[in-house]
Amino acid sequence: MSLEDIIKRILLFRPDLSHKDVLKKIEEKKKDVEGYLTDETAARVVASELEVEVPQEIFKTEILIKDVVSGLNDVTITGRIIIVHSPQTFIRSDMTKGTVAHLLIADKTGTIRVVLWNEKASLVETRKLVQGQIIKVSHGYSRQGLNGKPELHVGSRGEIQLSPSNVTESNYPNLQSFMKKIGEIGKKTRATVIGTVQQVYPVSMFERSDGSQGKVVRLQLSDETGRMIIVFWNEKVDELGDIKTGDSLQILDGRVKENLNGKFELHVGKSTQFEISRTRGK
Repeated sequence: MSLEDIIKRILLFRPDLSHKDVLKKIEEKKKDVEGYLTDETAARVVASELEVEVPQEIFKTEILIKDVVSGLNDVTITGRIIIVHSPQTFIRSDMTKGTVAHLLIADKTGTIRVVLWNEKASLVETRKLVQGQIIKVSHGYSRQGLNGKPELHVGSRGEIQLSPSNVTESNYPNLQSFMKKIGEIGKKTRATVIGTVQQVYPVSMFERSDGSQGKVVRLQLSDETGRMIIVFWNEKVDELGDIKTGDSLQILDGRVKENLNGKFELHVGKSTQFEISRTRGK
């Protein structure tokens, strides 16, 4: 059901509320989890709290990623983990703490964002879910993401099977198929690359609008197709540590930006992961 359909159903069973009242409750629910809910998902939560039943489309059979659409319930898919994002915490309206983490998984038909809630997010914190691993997600539910594409949510009912025994590795795309060569990066929004560090520039400090201090560092990364500036921000500067020329660096899902000189840079912020392979003897 669309957002407007859910609102109409709420108003049907709760005539004491206006359309404006329901929209306000939906916005408040989204703020409770700092924007991690789409309008549709937040509306379903509001309906549940108002004791208004909203029909769900039941879909229990395992399906391919290309067949996932918004609004399905009890979905099962299998895919390889391409990107793992660090968990983030949020404060609910009752002042309790919640946790959410995100994965990008792929099968032979496409990729999908998987949203892990609370105890399921702990699988990322404890590194039981890692890049390259094949997982089977059962009893998930699909919602429209903020980018307009369907995503799969895994809550308390959901199950995640690590490295299921009944799958064939070769049926799933390998990580290298998602890597871009530096020379191939153009006007994309996100990119995953691997290369060799050619130069590391000094760390720079700056003052944010709220008066707090931030930090940034740039380095030059190369592969056989070209060179590119990689920009690390704030806590990612600390995570970078004592990286040196000659080290191998893999950036997972960095943000591509065009600088003032018309050249493309790859930016590493809070949601971007990276891995360093140190040069021997350094």
